Amino acid sequence: MDRASDLPGGGAVAVTFDLAPLEQALADYSTVQITADSGAGLTSLANQIHETWPHAAVVGQDPVAHITYLRETVIEEIAIGLEQRGCPRAEMQARCERILAAAGLTDLAERNPAKLSGGQTRRVAIAAVAVLEPEVLVLDDPFAGLDPHSAARIQDLLRALPSRVVLLGTRARPIPSIELSLIDATLQPPPTPQPAPALPAPVQPPQLPPLDLGEVSATRGGGKRRWWQFRAPKDPAFTAGPITLRVVPGEVLWLRGANGSGKTTLLRAMAGLDSNPGLLATRGVSVSLALQRAADQLAESTVGDFVGSDAALARLAELGVELDADAHPLDLPAAHLRLVQLAQVFSQGRQLVLLDEPDVGLDTPNRARAHALIADALARGAAVILTCHDASFADEVGEYAVVIERELVAP
Repeated sequence: MDRASDLPGGGAVAVTFDLAPLEQALADYSTVQITADSGAGLTSLANQIHETWPHAAVVGQDPVAHITYLRETVIEEIAIGLEQRGCPRAEMQARCERILAAAGLTDLAERNPAKLSGGQTRRVAIAAVAVLEPEVLVLDDPFAGLDPHSAARIQDLLRALPSRVVLLGTRARPIPSIELSLIDATLQPPPTPQPAPALPAPVQPPQLPPLDLGEVSATRGGGKRRWWQFRAPKDPAFTAGPITLRVVPGEVLWLRGANGSGKTTLLRAMAGLDSNPGLLATRGVSVSLALQRAADQLAESTVGDFVGSDAALARLAELGVELDADAHPLDLPAAHLRLVQLAQVFSQGRQLVLLDEPDVGLDTPNRARAHALIADALARGAAVILTCHDASFADEVGEYAVVIERELVAP
């Protein structure tokens, strides 16, 4: 049987899975967790379930794909599926309010869906499908990018649903469930747990002076009208910071904060995006940014052009990631796309590298490779600012590099 290959854009190599083990598990348990390494076929499995089980619904890896942005508030966005099913207004409103409360989203009910953080968008996407109360709800990597509070709220939501739930991911979560593994396109009992990722040796960076970034703040939205816009934007500005930052070449600053606190907004501002001047203009510090969604970084149609460095591709090959330089980046498994993105930003040789949740979508082998790329850059003297909600990832970085923690509080 051909090996399945998950694609970030939702496509996959055609493969047929035997769903009988999953059907049996769902007959006995309300929640089933299926784990696999990146590229083993989890997204393909989700697609097959959606296509062959008439009463199953799937929330994919990319939450943005489940947000229509046709409505101006979160509660109206969540109501769209019920609208299409002709649900009476009173029942529709009651069900939406109930799902918002269960997911801990009540305070965002009147927020514009386009103004949410990545973690908030994921919670809304799950709620928008869960409100339909399908017999089986399949969630592909549902906890990616969620802070502990948000992850707990999603677990509360899943417990409150009448649906049976299938959770797909590279690692099982400590929740009541039965576990299966997808290995060689076959569902089977999980193997012995994988060891922790192999980490690089402690980094010995060159002795370079610290980078004083000063007081950093950011603004998104509420900008001036562009030449091509017929009317000025009316959405209010979202601000993050100010926060005073100082980074040391060869070290990592872990910027912590809950979903919605403005971490992504701040990183984008430091890189000079969203009409912010950026650190190059204000502090003379050159910056590279790895965006939260690796696919958003793409401007080229081949892996070779995207990475832009033969040396970086060779380093990935040394780490066991053999890539076709002529392949399209979106044809890569999600974890390999993340590694290619990291290789690209590190190969630019900037003073400061900003990594926005680089751990998302990485299984254990590729997590180790990401650490190797980070360690390489630190050894060359790059300073790194990292955001992530998985404390174990930051702890792993701390095994080979100095990690300084800073907390960003929501405005």
